[in-house]
Amino acid sequence: MKKKLVFLMLGNALLLGFLGGCSASLEEQKNTAFDIKNIFEKENLAPIVVVGSGPAGLMASVYGARGGKETFVIEGNEPGGLLMKTTEVANWPGETMIEGPQIIAKLRAQAEHQNVTFVQDHVAHIDTDRWPYTIHLESGKKINALTIIIATGAEPRMLNVPGEQEYWGGGVTACAVCDAPFFKDEEVVVVGGGDSAVEEAIQLSPFAKKITIFVRKGEMRAAHSMQERLKGYPKIEVKYNVEIQKILGDLENVTGVELYNNKDKKVELFQTTGVFLAVGHIPNSSFVQGTLKTDPEGYIVVDRRKTSVAGIFAAGDIADKVYRQAGTSAGSGIEAALDSVQFLDDNGYTNQVAQQIKTQLFSENDIALQSNDLHELSSMEELTALVTNNPDQLVVIDFWTETCSSCKQMISLLKESIDEFDGSIIFASVDADEAVDIASTYNVMKVPALITLKKGVVQDKFTGFLGKKELRGYLEKQLAEGHLEA
Repeated sequence: MKKKLVFLMLGNALLLGFLGGCSASLEEQKNTAFDIKNIFEKENLAPIVVVGSGPAGLMASVYGARGGKETFVIEGNEPGGLLMKTTEVANWPGETMIEGPQIIAKLRAQAEHQNVTFVQDHVAHIDTDRWPYTIHLESGKKINALTIIIATGAEPRMLNVPGEQEYWGGGVTACAVCDAPFFKDEEVVVVGGGDSAVEEAIQLSPFAKKITIFVRKGEMRAAHSMQERLKGYPKIEVKYNVEIQKILGDLENVTGVELYNNKDKKVELFQTTGVFLAVGHIPNSSFVQGTLKTDPEGYIVVDRRKTSVAGIFAAGDIADKVYRQAGTSAGSGIEAALDSVQFLDDNGYTNQVAQQIKTQLFSENDIALQSNDLHELSSMEELTALVTNNPDQLVVIDFWTETCSSCKQMISLLKESIDEFDGSIIFASVDADEAVDIASTYNVMKVPALITLKKGVVQDKFTGFLGKKELRGYLEKQLAEGHLEA
């Protein structure tokens, strides 16, 4: 099997002052009374809450717990972040080659060893009117946090064309720094017309045989000086007025793209083994817009790791648009945790106080489920029997693997749905690494994935993570469509 991409760009380490006006953020910090007596009248307390579970969030949790403070991680809708979508990673400290999910698994195990509590939920919004700050979760639960570390990252802006998701990690990526060595002596393309597209192409030049930049318009928007730099790289060619309509492959890796020329209205096939996206990133900061100071693009403005609200810190890609590496992201998470621990110490959170509020700490009430509520399938024979024995019911199968942390969260959410749908849906789970015959029958190449069967026939297939609300909506839609077909 050909290379499966790296994509180790989750990270950050934000240099002081790389965002304009960062040093002013502390002067503008919200004037809040930090009286330790306030916490004694509160329930569902949490000294340190980390929002996000990528490298920044997980390392923040490790250092928060090592600092002697009870630390909670809210995993979010995509536990593990972008590293969960990568395979081979060649630039993680101390590893010549490691898979992205393995990195997350190791960091999570390290956090669990430090007794970090993981919360399988998603933050709706944060109320900073009074301290402790109130975190409102999607489930309706609330956490009263003494300090908060935001580490929700940023998502690469996508083209939203067929093949993009299917070949993510199999030729489609958004990080030349991470993945360029995997394309030695091959022909690749860069999509975008700005400075970042030029940077990506130049970073690829020592490795790829040829790099073609696809620009949607008739000219690049990159600075003139950046465009001038391209003249020194004969390997790099720029094509204008072209858009990718489809990404093609051999079911494992990219083999080419379908191009549309918006000037002459012609369609052509272009052979390539790598598609590098350089069309920007979207910071996952919508839930703090209006609460924390952000820049025009939505990145949280920080001075070192401090945000515009005292006691709230930010780490990782949510506050960095420069480095975007998992290693630097982990480092910024460590910084944020050290600052959080210091903040608690400075405001009177002593060991004595910690003992006094032990019974007031936040605790998730796990739903008790019977072992037979979720059918665990290990072969096609078992699946066939399940469908045969339940001919009039929808069967929803959840595919997972042991190294996929978001898969585990999906299974928990699926179990919560069992009682809600009260027997109208049969729920099953399949370990895609073990039950290879089932996975191959339904062409499951990525997890988590959901397959819906009606009378043994595939009604729908969905690949990716769904939060609690999204999963409920998805299941309701499948149930409605199943009734219509019946």
